[in-house]
Amino acid sequence: MARPTVQDVAKTAGVSVGTVSRVLNGSSAVSSSAKEKVDAAIRELSYRPLASARDLRRDRTMRVLALAKNLDSLVISEVFRGVGDAAADSGYVSLIAATDGDLDREEQLVDMLRNGSVDGLVLFSPTMPDGDVNTVAEQMSVVQVCEIVDAEAAFGVSIDDRQAAFDITKHLIDTGAKKLAMLAHRGARSGRLREEGFRQALEEAGLESGLILFGEGNFGFRSGRTLARKLLEAKDLPDAVFCGTDIVAAGCVRELTDAGLKVPGDIAVAGFDDSAQAEMCVPELTTVRQPAYEMGRVAFAELLERMTVEGSHRKGRTFLSHELVIRDSTK
Repeated sequence: MARPTVQDVAKTAGVSVGTVSRVLNGSSAVSSSAKEKVDAAIRELSYRPLASARDLRRDRTMRVLALAKNLDSLVISEVFRGVGDAAADSGYVSLIAATDGDLDREEQLVDMLRNGSVDGLVLFSPTMPDGDVNTVAEQMSVVQVCEIVDAEAAFGVSIDDRQAAFDITKHLIDTGAKKLAMLAHRGARSGRLREEGFRQALEEAGLESGLILFGEGNFGFRSGRTLARKLLEAKDLPDAVFCGTDIVAAGCVRELTDAGLKVPGDIAVAGFDDSAQAEMCVPELTTVRQPAYEMGRVAFAELLERMTVEGSHRKGRTFLSHELVIRDSTK
């Protein structure tokens, strides 16, 4: 039988993970009724933390580090807001840093975990090779979130990108599209999974494989315009375009409309992320909504488990549910 976790205690007691953590840490900021529920759940499950909360606090910084290549997207900011709020609920401070894809900079920041300056690490699309991420995760408390790499030892929290891409591509097919294109980027694992989902939906619908154009460098608004120009140069225009992000979709819409085409009258366009650009675009974009804030909270809960529970090193992935948001760009 698997050893009970902090999450198991919280579920049994009917309280948050943060409340369980505060009880374990001996915090006075817990009501007597909540403490009684947590204590009862601990007894029922025979839950045993690594050490008493007071002993843990002596050896801990009560700080965690969250790393990303950049902080300029709504998804990243919401993920890290979730990490920060969940950390605060458990008495931790979250430090947030961007690496700009600089491997040396990332290594310097990861050294904060190695030298004990922080207790745990949340990674969003690391630059380090997969093997290096795996090595760090085998030795220390590391959790990946949203944009994850193939590192078995580093537990990951994300949506099912392949399924999400399949679902939005199927929506485009259901609107009547027969010729589909995708504007994609292979710089992240999620991009490769979304490409797989796109191809799978076409295959299951018995349609041709579709045109996939790959962006280079910064996969943003300009990439959307550049790739849309390539679409316009093709002999047969697609009926619908699935873009790997909303900002790329916004660039695509701009280029298509500047060329005199109607979206969705001539070409339907869908994005991904449900960012601010999705509603700012004209027409508003059909897209995939990620539960970014909740992913951040779940990522910290997983990290807390690793930081405070002896032998806790659950491997694998947790998938949170995505949602299709249908707007004017595909109607």
